[in-house]
Amino acid sequence: MNHLSSSRRIKKFRFLLCLFTLTLLISHPAVAQTQPVAVTVTADGGGAGLAPRFLGLSYEMSMLLPTDGRYYFDANDQALVNTFQTLGIKSLRVGANAVDDARIPIPQEKDIDMLFNFARAAGVKVIYSFRLKNGDPTNSARLATYIAAHDADVLDSFSIGNEPYLFRPDGSYNAFFPHWKPHYDAILKAVPQAMFDGPSANGDFALRLAKDMLAGGHMAMVSDHYYFLGSGRAAETNPPASRARFLSNRLDNDYARDYARVGAVLAAEGAPYRIDEMNSCYNGGAKDSSDTYASTLWALDCTHWWAAHHILGMNFHTGESVGRDGKFGPPNYASFLRQADGPGFTMRPQAYALLAFTQGAHGQPLGVTVQATNNFNFNAYAYRDKDGSIYVTLINKSYGDKAQAAAVSLQLPSATASGTWQRMDLVQKDQDIAAKTGVMLGGASINPQGIWRSHWWRNHWKKIKGGNSGNLTVQVPAASATILHFSPTK
Repeated sequence: MNHLSSSRRIKKFRFLLCLFTLTLLISHPAVAQTQPVAVTVTADGGGAGLAPRFLGLSYEMSMLLPTDGRYYFDANDQALVNTFQTLGIKSLRVGANAVDDARIPIPQEKDIDMLFNFARAAGVKVIYSFRLKNGDPTNSARLATYIAAHDADVLDSFSIGNEPYLFRPDGSYNAFFPHWKPHYDAILKAVPQAMFDGPSANGDFALRLAKDMLAGGHMAMVSDHYYFLGSGRAAETNPPASRARFLSNRLDNDYARDYARVGAVLAAEGAPYRIDEMNSCYNGGAKDSSDTYASTLWALDCTHWWAAHHILGMNFHTGESVGRDGKFGPPNYASFLRQADGPGFTMRPQAYALLAFTQGAHGQPLGVTVQATNNFNFNAYAYRDKDGSIYVTLINKSYGDKAQAAAVSLQLPSATASGTWQRMDLVQKDQDIAAKTGVMLGGASINPQGIWRSHWWRNHWKKIKGGNSGNLTVQVPAASATILHFSPTK
């Protein structure tokens, strides 16, 4: 054998191997990339603890009426009862566009009984709306009297009308209030202990109604509506761009502006404030955005943001049919829809945002600071429960070509004692924000009967080995959220 030739061949092989390895690194730089993030939790977030009925759903009034003799809200529908309880729903608002639509009959006593019996079974309280547009104050008072006599235990408040700024020919507050007040007066005369939610409109109406009515002592809450991502039809013209907007931290600026304009003003006046109808895009949401995993991460982030600002709660609009484009039809933003071929429900991606919020929001919101690069879409929220345990939700909204895992250095308040950590992850199996299925929390999905159950050998929570203090380093994959639970040693 020629040893010199052999040596040259070996050197050539090593050179080619190094070149091949370098090519892989250059071609796929994102594989090894992580984004460092520092999250610091402070001892005091200011304000009250999370409201007990913070998380809610909103439905059209038409959902109270039977279809082919069958009611949607039925205490015997265990799948729907389970779904409400699994997701952590505590508030049920009924009204929306259908309450003022002359094509929709006004629900009567039997319809009301079915709704409130369901509310008892599901463990929610009801915000019940009466017709304002071409409505009759005497009839509203009659139905309010019936509800107060039979269902006071699960009644949150009464509401009158929906989004009166859309009324024609005059959608001004000056036209609304003289029309609204006779209904209020008639109901209050019939039910002297009645409490109200209103105006179920925009921020300007909310501020003015608070000024006019708060001193009377019968406003349970002042409410407005938000669809934070704008028009559903406009969002459908470019779904990739719309999904990118769903996951942008720029939305935080929109929330802050809206809160400063309405929520902060009402808080200073001592007015309980609720967003009693909201979702991503109005007119039923946007196909290929509101019905995707992008909406899961958006809704989780959005709900925590407003909870951290101590409002009374939020009601995600949903149902089998909602007002859209002047008609009624299935919503793209539905949290869940009844199965066409079975007795249960199909969970949509947004349902997992509600479930994740319920798992990670307990007690007093705490202050959180996040240090990350400006273009990295990442947020964090924290709560201290009554037993002293701390919950932290970390949301990594990076995806696609810009997907990066977050290497999070987490620090709890300095006085935090030793304890143990657990984690639970919200994921889509392919990290695909455009996906409409394949979403799981804690390694499990919600079945059509509304049950979120892991396999017998697996818990939703996973213990983190080596974590025994208030400082933790944890990695959050791209397009996912991680819920952490710190339990101090007793």
